Amino acid sequence: MFESVLVDQNPHWDGAVYPEGVPRLVLDDVKKHLDLPHILSFVGVRRAGKSTLMRQMINHLIRERSVPPRNILFCNLEMPVLNRYRNDVANMDRLYEDYLKLAAPQGRVFVFLDEVQFFPDWQVFVKSRYERGDIKFMVTGSNSRLISSEFMTLLSGRTIPVEVMPFSFREFLRARDVSVADEVSALRQRPRLRVLCDEYLRTGGFPEAVFLDAQTLRNEILGMYARTILQQDIVPRFGVKKPADLETLFLYLMTNVAALYTPKRLSAFVGLSDKTIKDYLTYYRDVRLLFAVELFHFSLKQQIRSPKKIYAVDTGLAAAVSFRFSENVGRYLENIVFLELRRRGWEVFYYRTANGLEVDFLCRKGGEPMRLIQVAWEMETVDTRKRELRSLAKAMTELDMKDAIIVTHEEEGETPLNGGTVRIIPAWRFLLGMT
Repeated sequence: MFESVLVDQNPHWDGAVYPEGVPRLVLDDVKKHLDLPHILSFVGVRRAGKSTLMRQMINHLIRERSVPPRNILFCNLEMPVLNRYRNDVANMDRLYEDYLKLAAPQGRVFVFLDEVQFFPDWQVFVKSRYERGDIKFMVTGSNSRLISSEFMTLLSGRTIPVEVMPFSFREFLRARDVSVADEVSALRQRPRLRVLCDEYLRTGGFPEAVFLDAQTLRNEILGMYARTILQQDIVPRFGVKKPADLETLFLYLMTNVAALYTPKRLSAFVGLSDKTIKDYLTYYRDVRLLFAVELFHFSLKQQIRSPKKIYAVDTGLAAAVSFRFSENVGRYLENIVFLELRRRGWEVFYYRTANGLEVDFLCRKGGEPMRLIQVAWEMETVDTRKRELRSLAKAMTELDMKDAIIVTHEEEGETPLNGGTVRIIPAWRFLLGMT
């Protein structure tokens, strides 16, 4: 019944190797989970490279782990040929049974299901097969589907989410064929890395956009991504009755990345109710278009009630829909610092001192010491330097910390402060982990 579909989607059964593209750093995290029975769910904004990551994993299983190619099943459930079968989950069982007859795998099977949301009850099939056999499932799909309550309830305790974001700066450099093996290599290339960091700030990290030369075409593609996510991932899933309002609020937030907000304040600007604002913000976060950062406070009540800061999943996308890159360049720098901290697994907050001074980021992770990070496009003027150091000095005193970091566009150095040290690091060094 599904034999032709299976053969067409699995050229690796006959020795084909998938194009690697840019090797993703998150691939190392996926490899660590391969021997566990858990289902791996690749979550991330649309077009971030989840399907490519799956194909990189297939290459890895065959080359590095010597998994027989026919023990690996890949199926893109978005294929038009499957349209008429989607409303009956039993067809997924039929598809899998056809695979077993056709490929005759022996031993553990690896099943990659791409765009699972096109089969509404896919999780029923996965749970059933997960419990019956030695199968490792890896799935991708619309984020709102992968993290929905019904999914989490049915597969509770059986899944490990793997976040796939647009390219990091290091991956962006790989896409530009720039190799940075170590700190010595980076320092030898620092003029070029400064230029590429500026390009990354403007371009962002969506794989397709990175490989486009024309800025106008890139903006068109990124704008199309935003509209597609809003109209296809959010509107039908959550039954949004006024898509135009959804887009208006999104545009406002993209024009004001790294700014503080409250639902009440947003309501005054865009003319929507507090409840609608809260709902829409939840939808944006579900599909990973936006991230919200809370105030760090020892009182949970105060933390919840305080304004939050909004960051975009990609500065290129934010610039494309807002058309205000030059005006927002300092905020975009703060945005890419936030994204890098998230990639590294830090829990990120902003901090406000007792006298109302703000530090952009307070980060914590496991047993590591907390970190204070300030972001400033430039520190050439006396007033700017005093302002940034004053905020850090007060925060370091209140939190009993001796070190802090300021990420800048180009400046580099160290300055003593409150018996400790503030390191001033250019963005390109920070993004490469050279702190």
